[in-house]
Amino acid sequence: MTATEMPANVALLRDFVNTLDVEERTDQLTTTSGLREWLVDRGLIDLSDPVGGEDLPTALALREGLRSHLAAHHDGTPGAPGPVLDAVAGRLPLRVRFVGPTPELAPAQDGVAGALATLLVAVAASVADGSWERLKICRSETCAWAFYDVSKNRSRTWCAMGVCGNRAKTRAYRARQRPTPARS
Repeated sequence: MTATEMPANVALLRDFVNTLDVEERTDQLTTTSGLREWLVDRGLIDLSDPVGGEDLPTALALREGLRSHLAAHHDGTPGAPGPVLDAVAGRLPLRVRFVGPTPELAPAQDGVAGALATLLVAVAASVADGSWERLKICRSETCAWAFYDVSKNRSRTWCAMGVCGNRAKTRAYRARQRPTPARS
């Protein structure tokens, strides 16, 4: 796999983080039914699996913890997961499974908790395959979209140069063109 090909585990994480659309001010995870729909659409739970009252806050804490962590990927040094993300990860059921020549991390149960644990498995897999640091949050505060950085040197800062990058460069240009106040 080349750096320009996004691994499935990274696509899953990107899609989960992007359930919050800062620019459009929409959130797919405002209700337990929204969480159910997102998890069912990705085959992480069955339609018959119950989604309880604590599942939504857990999912939101996981998403925001991941979002914070991905924002730190811009400077090339991985950020600390923070106490919230670490606490959420500690509540999700994971185990090491021995089904082949190489042990693998896997959810320890089904249902919503297992589905959210699958997201942590995706994090571990993306760290293992080197794609984790390429998953970033757009630096535009009005966007904050998660994207996969396919640049050779991992230096991309915006989700799309034609949109957020262009806006940032136009703002910087206009700021440089403003007359400076005369000093007395």
